[in-house]
Amino acid sequence: MSYQGGVAQLKQVEALILDRTTYRFLGENFEGPEVDKDQMLWLHEAIRGTDVDDVVANQVIGATLYVILAHDTHDGIDEVTDRTRQTSQERQLTVLAGDFYSSLYYRTLAEFGMIDLLASLQRGVQETNEAKVNLYQLHITGDEDYLAHLVKSKTAIFEKFATHFGCSETFVQVGAYTILLTYLLEERKKWLKKNESLFKTAYEHGYMAMNAQADFATWLEDLIVTVKTEIKANKDGLAISEMTEKRLQELLGQ
Repeated sequence: MSYQGGVAQLKQVEALILDRTTYRFLGENFEGPEVDKDQMLWLHEAIRGTDVDDVVANQVIGATLYVILAHDTHDGIDEVTDRTRQTSQERQLTVLAGDFYSSLYYRTLAEFGMIDLLASLQRGVQETNEAKVNLYQLHITGDEDYLAHLVKSKTAIFEKFATHFGCSETFVQVGAYTILLTYLLEERKKWLKKNESLFKTAYEHGYMAMNAQADFATWLEDLIVTVKTEIKANKDGLAISEMTEKRLQELLGQ
């Protein structure tokens, strides 16, 4: 598929999601998490080249993004920083939106008879939840364990999807670390703008403290560099589309 063709297909997936969620149900009443375009890109990359028809592939990618949206939506009301900012009505709508995303996910995969994929993604949800609990409660044995849990907390659903469609271990690893990198870059923006971050607890606990005298901003930058190093060490020779390669180089340059 050409670069232009890949871009067009991703736009079709995004339009499908927005049509089935924002415009048909939630309208202007709910500001939930945005569609993660980098997750969408790597999901598209994972299913590209399989025998799944393009139209069906768009629906399957959309369904997987629904479960990610559902998880991120529900997760938002459990974060301490968000809990004090939402009214009771807003919290109820948030829960309802998350449930709606979940229903779209189940229905879409059931319609295509993809029960095995549904089961795989559910295991991804479980692994995501377990990783987040361990991170929040600091049930971590060291730096390597911290990074492994951090990756799993953001990419377990993608990992299950890519593995289901026969992607190599290297592809899954590079995709997962790239998805995590986009999250860390956004976290850096949030820290610079608002001086707040969910990573402060890990920093204060001493995880990934490669520079013993580092302040939090330096600590976060070191973590970003570590993730970039993992990507660079494994990406050479990886068969990915021009579109994905271009985005990867853009992220590594930030």
